[in-house]
Amino acid sequence: MQTIPHRHLFSVMVAIFVLLGFIISAQGQWGPPAVRQPQQQQYPSSQSPPPPQGLAPPSGGQGLSDALGRFRINLPMGVVPMGATYNFSLPAAMCQISIMTITQDQMFQMQQQNFSAMLRQMGAKINTEQPMDVNGRSARFIAATIRDQNSGMSMHSMNVFISAGGIWVQVMGPEQNVPQINQIFNSVLAGLQF
Repeated sequence: MQTIPHRHLFSVMVAIFVLLGFIISAQGQWGPPAVRQPQQQQYPSSQSPPPPQGLAPPSGGQGLSDALGRFRINLPMGVVPMGATYNFSLPAAMCQISIMTITQDQMFQMQQQNFSAMLRQMGAKINTEQPMDVNGRSARFIAATIRDQNSGMSMHSMNVFISAGGIWVQVMGPEQNVPQINQIFNSVLAGLQF
């Protein structure tokens, strides 16, 4: 059996959750998202490329600019946002920060409820699982450690699921950097504004 390198563990976990969400949504197990209608949003970008020549954008669709300025897209009419993922790296602390938002409450609740079991199936040890408050919003905190059997390296993951808003924040890095991971995690949470 081939193991997943620790630096890719987070990406694999996110991909599993996103894929599961799309499959369930495609099967029609959930109705349309909450009553809120999506608004046409433009995200700031420093270097947005011009639209391709000769192609007219779909009329009435939602426009989106990549936050990193790599692309812009006009989506077809009727497209409904399901989620977004933001990934950051702090090379000095060997940490990764990920923030995922999910618009469908049922999908978010399912991810939150199944997260600990999924980590255990991957061989992780759940260090802490408890409710917490994030800037006045109730949340669920899960900290876990997973060891790669081949290399012996351990990764520590700090996660918080904030139900009001469907936000999942994760800070992950080598177990030996737990004090730095904890500090970065607290800093990220302190910087969240709702």
